[in-house]
Amino acid sequence: MGTPAVPSGHSDTSYRYWAFISYSHRDEAWAQWLHEALETYRVPRRLVGTSSKGTQVIPERVFPVFRDRDELAGSFDLSGQLKLSLQQSHYLIVICSPYSVASSHVRSEIETFESFGREDRVICLIVDGEPNASDKPGSGLQECLPEPVRTRRNSEGVLTRADPVAADARKGKDGKTNAKLKILATILGVEFDHLKQREERRRYWRRVRLATAAAVLGFLGSVLYLLALDAGIDGPGGAAFRRFLDRHHASLLRPVHREAEVAKAAGVLRSQLSAKLQQAEMQSGWLPQSFNKGSTPAQDIWVHSQTAWALLSSPETSADSLRHLASILKLPFDAGVPIEAGGIKYGWLARPGESSTLAVPALWTILSLSLALKKGAFPTPESREEGLRWLSYTQESLAPYQSQGTQGWNLFPNQKEPSQHNAYATTLALMSLLELKRANLPWRGSLAQRDVLLKSSFQWLVTSFDSADNPPRWQAGSESLSSASDGLTLQIFGRLLDAETDAGLEIPEPISEAIPRHLARCNERTIEFPVSGGEFSALITDHKGQQYVARESINFLWHPWAIDCAARWLARPRTRNSPPEQRVAVQRALGHLVIDLGEAAFQKSTSGWTFVAAETLYGLSAIPPPM
Repeated sequence: MGTPAVPSGHSDTSYRYWAFISYSHRDEAWAQWLHEALETYRVPRRLVGTSSKGTQVIPERVFPVFRDRDELAGSFDLSGQLKLSLQQSHYLIVICSPYSVASSHVRSEIETFESFGREDRVICLIVDGEPNASDKPGSGLQECLPEPVRTRRNSEGVLTRADPVAADARKGKDGKTNAKLKILATILGVEFDHLKQREERRRYWRRVRLATAAAVLGFLGSVLYLLALDAGIDGPGGAAFRRFLDRHHASLLRPVHREAEVAKAAGVLRSQLSAKLQQAEMQSGWLPQSFNKGSTPAQDIWVHSQTAWALLSSPETSADSLRHLASILKLPFDAGVPIEAGGIKYGWLARPGESSTLAVPALWTILSLSLALKKGAFPTPESREEGLRWLSYTQESLAPYQSQGTQGWNLFPNQKEPSQHNAYATTLALMSLLELKRANLPWRGSLAQRDVLLKSSFQWLVTSFDSADNPPRWQAGSESLSSASDGLTLQIFGRLLDAETDAGLEIPEPISEAIPRHLARCNERTIEFPVSGGEFSALITDHKGQQYVARESINFLWHPWAIDCAARWLARPRTRNSPPEQRVAVQRALGHLVIDLGEAAFQKSTSGWTFVAAETLYGLSAIPPPM
């Protein structure tokens, strides 16, 4: 067997271990704890390298410490190796309990260690029982100190009572921490108070570090929570916090695109949509129902007039394009296209091939003609006069859809219940009347009658607003399914804002307050947000004198009208006095609709029905071109 290793910093080369832990297998948990506690303890830096009372150089750690069941697993010479390990150990630590008192194995290890003349290097760790209980009648079973540590032979060889070095780990005594420090102080040859003070400082700074870490984690957690709230995730106080950020323009995760950036993006999209719509024009001059080249060409007055109106609305439309659009506005008035019967003008069929007429094609036609006349699209007095005749004809054709003494407008002609008005038809009528007012054009020869109808249409829409709904809105299918419509509501909001600006009509407070709230919700939408529809029906007598229930289904887009409404609300004079967080929320929504969803909206609107692109173009036209 080679020369044994020496504990680091130890002056005696005969020692390999700082300590030998002796214990009963019933106290193995305590032995494992002590073994780890001793070997992992870091000696105070100011003591390392100095000489102790025992003259050894104090090391950084008390390592190694012997624990027989770890060190001698699989040994074939157990007793021989145990004796050698005891001989190579500077101290013997005895785990003291009634179990160790009953263990011959522990007794043998103590006696062997003391036989080397090291009785003063035995340290007791009391974990259970009572020391010297055997001195009391009837308490012997509680004894925790093995007999070899309780006695010592004097110079004459007589056994006498001894008081061993002991640390008491029991509750109410030293406790585990102080017991560990007492054992370490004995092994290192230093004062217990030195280690105790150092341990208290270590605990203090550990608490400081833990408190600091908890504060940092709490701070980071708060920051992450606030960032989550800023991003729009629901949580307590989320809405109020987002309002606070918007009020101070402080949001990090909900960007607001700059006005110039939005205007530039809108101009690009308008140019692309205008080019796409103009390219789709058929050889006959009619604007098609669909971008699908395989679709059957049809003379759809509704789509033709609506698309022309959208192209006329775009600020990028050139003078040549305006004149061309004015020239194709005559197509709905070609012989055989308008419907007349019994001297009454009915306008146009709802769709090509259908049997009944509808107010919608005529209203879109008024819109396109009014805008063309306002923009000077008719270049000569003769052409302008012709445009005015078409406009007058179209206004006359709406008589079957508007009953005297009522405020709203009907979708179908000659309804049996004339008061069964339609929100969509009334919205288009208000749009048409506002366009006439902007162009200083009359309604059937009377400016006064135009203004009366404008005000009554506005009033009917205002009184039809369902403020109790969540969110508040207008019903799309008042004649049949009666379902609230998001897209129609946004379209009406924009028209009421127009009426406020161009006709001086006052929007009631419940509607005024609902507009920015509704727009703010649009910031959370994708282009795939569902499109709402309306189902309409009414008992009518058509132009052929036939009586039946007419039906019509209409889809109400939300994206174009949200852009239109947001741009008009932000331009509204009263908006300047609105809370800052409201303006920021609507600005954010507008930027999202135009910039974030713009490309997807373009692709979607130019891959199917033409009216989607037309309405998108009109919505974008509410945003002024960049300066």
